[in-house]
Amino acid sequence: MVYLYVYDCEKARQMNARRVAFTKELYGFMYSWKTKSGKKEKRRPGLLDQCPGSEAVANSAILVPEKCKSLFDHLFEQYSDILSTVVFEVRESTRL
Repeated sequence: MVYLYVYDCEKARQMNARRVAFTKELYGFMYSWKTKSGKKEKRRPGLLDQCPGSEAVANSAILVPEKCKSLFDHLFEQYSDILSTVVFEVRESTRL
């Protein structure tokens, strides 16, 4: 079973910091720091990276396998003040 999460950030301009935090938690991000030997970079994985089988299929649409659904539910619940989310159960899909 796969679930399709479709979301929209309703208050994007008023809640910019929360929107950015949500995006970082979902997709991950690169960060860097300076050391004596030079600049170092590292990538912090997001929830999509941590859950095999999950993928972004369009802007604001994510397919999530059943085993990872609770993790995504928790993330979207944390940001429910800025997000409008609809979750669909996908029983059958066809790739073109």
